[in-house]
Amino acid sequence: MWPIARAWAALPMQAAVLLVLLLSALVPAYAYAHAVLLNSSPANNQIVNEAPAEIQLHFNEPVKIVRASARLANDKSVDLESSGRGADISLRLPSLARGTVIASYRVVSEDGHPVGGAVVFHVGAASAAPAGPSETPSVVLGAVIWFVHVASILLVAHVVGGRLFSALFNPSDVRAKRPLTMISVGSVLLASGLYLQGLDEIGVGFTFAGATPLSTAIGGNVAVANGLFLITLILAILPPFRTRSLTVSTAVIAMTIASAAFTFTGHSALATPPWLAKTCIFFHGGILLFWIGSLPPLWRLSRHPSRQMSLKAFSAAIPAPFVAMLVAGLTLAALELPDLGSILDSIYGRVLVVKIGLVALLCFLAAYNRFWLTAPAIQGDVAARGRLRTSISAEIVLAVAIVGTASLWRFAGPDQFQYAPLHPVSIHIHTDRAMAEFELKPKSHDAASVHVTILASDFAPMHPKAVTLRLWNPAAGVEPIKYELAESKDGGWETEDVPFRAPDGWKVDVQVLIDDFTTAHLEADLDEGVEAADSNDAGADPEFPKAEASSTAYER
Repeated sequence: MWPIARAWAALPMQAAVLLVLLLSALVPAYAYAHAVLLNSSPANNQIVNEAPAEIQLHFNEPVKIVRASARLANDKSVDLESSGRGADISLRLPSLARGTVIASYRVVSEDGHPVGGAVVFHVGAASAAPAGPSETPSVVLGAVIWFVHVASILLVAHVVGGRLFSALFNPSDVRAKRPLTMISVGSVLLASGLYLQGLDEIGVGFTFAGATPLSTAIGGNVAVANGLFLITLILAILPPFRTRSLTVSTAVIAMTIASAAFTFTGHSALATPPWLAKTCIFFHGGILLFWIGSLPPLWRLSRHPSRQMSLKAFSAAIPAPFVAMLVAGLTLAALELPDLGSILDSIYGRVLVVKIGLVALLCFLAAYNRFWLTAPAIQGDVAARGRLRTSISAEIVLAVAIVGTASLWRFAGPDQFQYAPLHPVSIHIHTDRAMAEFELKPKSHDAASVHVTILASDFAPMHPKAVTLRLWNPAAGVEPIKYELAESKDGGWETEDVPFRAPDGWKVDVQVLIDDFTTAHLEADLDEGVEAADSNDAGADPEFPKAEASSTAYER
């Protein structure tokens, strides 16, 4: 049997690198972490002529609204009623006076993580900004959430992973140790995790809030995952059955359910393609639980010379699943990282670097155990058994560190930015009198720079006396906003810090003063530049997406 197992293990080890490269080439270049607000109506920092009756929020994924409120120009705060489902949420506004309004919201994304944000707009004109909502995350609550999550995963690994190890490799020791203690501690941890999730969703910090946090979190994915983990604990503490096959089957079922629980939470579960992401999470999480749960019984077995055959069997069988765990983890990293050059630009990437370092140490210890210590220990070398126990103890420490590091991804969401990144937009506007290359580049989440190159209709250079830009959004009730462009060093015309969020519905009019008596108006829809950007994302990759605009020109 074991020669077959060794042969089976050899194939994944040889193919692992090739498989990772192939999967990395097939996956998309970017995946959002948690929910991100794509755009809103009114847009952020928008000036509207008439007070809107509601605010429309459009997210990149379905969300559940937890609460919403508005701080009005008179510094009065009111709660807002919400409606809608999926990725589109509407917030009903009260009657608004002239001035600045800050509408704040808190939603829960598909991966179970709460996300808060605010939209600022102005009725008629901006006024002295009212005090904005406080969305500073609770450090204490975050630390407690992290600790409870790490403790829960380690307990499930110890109980469920240890049961599967004993059922497969050490059937004489399959009975659970202190089952009532294990199920009691597990129940407290999982229930506490659900309550903490509810506290995070409603945004009240680390405090006792009655039954509200539980009622808020009970319908989410975290509740599903914790419920599945509780089922696995119950299955894993059952007394062994009369037949070994039934005992092994129960342990495998428990491990399968625990693996499935990981697919309900975490932003990796929302990466595309979903089938690949969830498959990798299933195997990566399940094998991780099995490996961590195997370490304590391995440490105990290494102390007894009479039980070295179990150690030999495990050593022969573990390479294949261990390599599968690494391949699944690397594939998930490829799904979530846009490129290696940006790995340190996000919390996710920095946490990943630390985790990779810890896993590298783990691989070194695993290879040391497998190729240098296991064989002498099986042959009765007392010193080798002592070194093997020390090495396994180091693996246990690394296991705790890896789980603790990976649990930091719970906080690697879009707290660094509220909105999805705006792509550069470029439109070619061509008329009989003149033409323009209009380029809009994002500078921040609420501002952009504009650069316009003016040419004659026959592509000859043109030197206009002045260029003025008008932007307006008739669908959103935004009147034209005028910007006087300054001549740039390259012969174009530009302006900075245009308060601009999403190009949807916006129109542009480039007014070119050709001479003292002639002005050409070049009009276009910015939506056309957005469609061109989407087209380029799917195929070609110029520096800026180009869209031929259907334009209007008239003379003064």
